[in-house]
Amino acid sequence: MAADLTPPLLEVDNVVKHFQVHPSPGRAGGILRAVDGVSLRLAAGETLGIVGESGCGKSTLARLVVGLLEPSTGVIRIHGGDIWASGAAGRERRRHFQMVFQNPAGSMNPRRTVGASVAEPLRARGIRNTDDEVERILSLVGLNPKMAARMPHQMSGGQQQRASIARALIAQPALVVHDESVASLDISLQAQILNLLVDLQQTLGTSYLFISHDLAAVQAISHRVVVMYLGEIVETATAQEFAERPLHPYSIALRNATLLPDPVLEHSRPKIVLRGDVPSPMNPPSGCRFRTRCPLAAAICAAEAPALRVAGAGHLVACHFPDAADRLAKGELPC
Repeated sequence: MAADLTPPLLEVDNVVKHFQVHPSPGRAGGILRAVDGVSLRLAAGETLGIVGESGCGKSTLARLVVGLLEPSTGVIRIHGGDIWASGAAGRERRRHFQMVFQNPAGSMNPRRTVGASVAEPLRARGIRNTDDEVERILSLVGLNPKMAARMPHQMSGGQQQRASIARALIAQPALVVHDESVASLDISLQAQILNLLVDLQQTLGTSYLFISHDLAAVQAISHRVVVMYLGEIVETATAQEFAERPLHPYSIALRNATLLPDPVLEHSRPKIVLRGDVPSPMNPPSGCRFRTRCPLAAAICAAEAPALRVAGAGHLVACHFPDAADRLAKGELPC
């Protein structure tokens, strides 16, 4: 059988985004390494979850993918084409992306009706008769079409986020990037929105890049999981493999921070307590960037940055001691 040569929907190849920070009173200047050599792939109809602590570069990566920021170096492609190609080709490719933000009220114009905000992607493409499509998409996300006449402040937080999702989907994008899109909602509303996203993906075939610090939410919706730390990817695996067998010490610590519903299992499983604070992205540690907080750190970790290498089918990890990390997760001491 011939190999499938169809390119993935999204390709992020060795993307770097650095910011120049100018000195000010009480703060030294320098280069902030927000995203530092990230590569990933996303297939059509797939959800890729990206998880990590605040400051790991998740939101910067989200803005790079949708074209709100241009990479310092590296390439982002959709359907095999560079989204920053010059002229109309690049502009047209960037139209394949939409984004749902954490704060729906802050991302909607308070002086425009919900219907006008939802219709904005269509009007940006020159479509003027949008009423029927707005009503259709509002119904699809579980809102009464009559809510199109309301102002954003007249809706609850959950309704506002549904409207934001409707706005992202109305122009039929190939990929929707969710940047902490359920973080501002309570637990019951989070579950409703996650279930809605799964249903919409099955109906429309839309791909998602789902970015969150909440590992439980990421695992609930994603087909694959990527873990970021200080601008780099430290592990990637299928959601099921990651839930059962994370390998990187940082990934294990993140999983341990998510409570299990069974109190017996929760009490008995080993814990990894992270030491210290996240280092500054303006002055990351040498070698492995996680070594200053890692219980497995050794001399090689300071001298050499670990490559992201295969640790199983579809499982990659950037750690000098992936086997030791696995044993540590089971409560055994590394050799």
